[in-house]
Amino acid sequence: MTRNQINAVLMMSAISGTVLAEDKMEQQITRAEQLDIQSAPSSNFSGKANFARYPVMPSQGDVAPAIVNFEVGTITNWHTHPHGQYLIVTEGEGRTQEWGKPIQTIHKGDTLWCPPNVKHWHGASEHSAMSHIAMTPVATNGKSVTWLEKVDLPTQVKTLKAPEKAETVQLSTKQLSLIPIAAFNATGDLEKLKSALTKGLENGLTVNEIKQVFAHQYAYAGFPRALNGIFTFKSLLEERQKQGIQDIQGELPSTLPRGTDYYQLGIEQLADLNKTSIEESSKPLVENFSPTMDYALKAHLFGYLFSQDNLTPLEREIVVVSTLSAMGDVNAQLRSHLRITRNLGVDTTQMQKIISTLQQAVGRGLADNAQDVLKQLQ
Repeated sequence: MTRNQINAVLMMSAISGTVLAEDKMEQQITRAEQLDIQSAPSSNFSGKANFARYPVMPSQGDVAPAIVNFEVGTITNWHTHPHGQYLIVTEGEGRTQEWGKPIQTIHKGDTLWCPPNVKHWHGASEHSAMSHIAMTPVATNGKSVTWLEKVDLPTQVKTLKAPEKAETVQLSTKQLSLIPIAAFNATGDLEKLKSALTKGLENGLTVNEIKQVFAHQYAYAGFPRALNGIFTFKSLLEERQKQGIQDIQGELPSTLPRGTDYYQLGIEQLADLNKTSIEESSKPLVENFSPTMDYALKAHLFGYLFSQDNLTPLEREIVVVSTLSAMGDVNAQLRSHLRITRNLGVDTTQMQKIISTLQQAVGRGLADNAQDVLKQLQ
């Protein structure tokens, strides 16, 4: 049998679950989406059910099953199994690596077969806990694993690229449409908000993108304003539907695995936005004066909300700058977010587009204040 023929049989085996006599001596991951899901026969089930067969584990002895729960960032040492090991990921997101090969990511529903005596490690990802069922054949001497040295993972890059290296962006009409939506909702002018929402939809904003505007805005303008905005938007969509207008729903945000460490994710997002080090972003808010506020800021705002990826970080910052400018009397926060917006590649010319659009939405006074705060960064 040629190498290509062997590889073809291996691939079919991963899906169908047949046992191979000629198995490759390397880790084999079967992704959840590769499984052949079939309807269960009604003769044996009282209602609707489905099933998928996992690949068959080549067993050479008694099998010791176990459930292993890894906390965020926890991994095993390097190790081997004399008769191999079969893993089924039941929760979260994990990582695995075979000696001399790249790290791979594994998710809930994935299975992994590690052949005998292949040096490897596995565990949770940097931002998510992970659980797996391990089925390990036991050798005749009762041994199922040989533990080796600790894993020397690549150290995380601590200092990110400087602001001046950010690629300059050109703000689109669609992105500029976010400004009056955020500004009118922040001031509670729901009639003007309704017009701004209509214009935003016409300029290409999707329904799910606009929903994210209000979800993000609550962290700055509060739940009452955010809820008023979302209900105004819901009412507008119902009116447009009666008129026969079909608005584009757009992409839903990605869902991160259960157990994701949003606090750590928020620290890294802050470092990226501010172009500072991870250590700097890890410092507690106001010298740990309010641990609760520190956690809410990093875990929920910069961790969870920024992970909702159907708005880009720049678009979220446009929403924030517009909200804070319209609120007034929050210049310290406005200065911080204008700096972040600049870090994300908005140069002086593009920043003036933001100020000009703000002036049309909230008037010269508040726009001039934003302009003055911007000058303080130059």
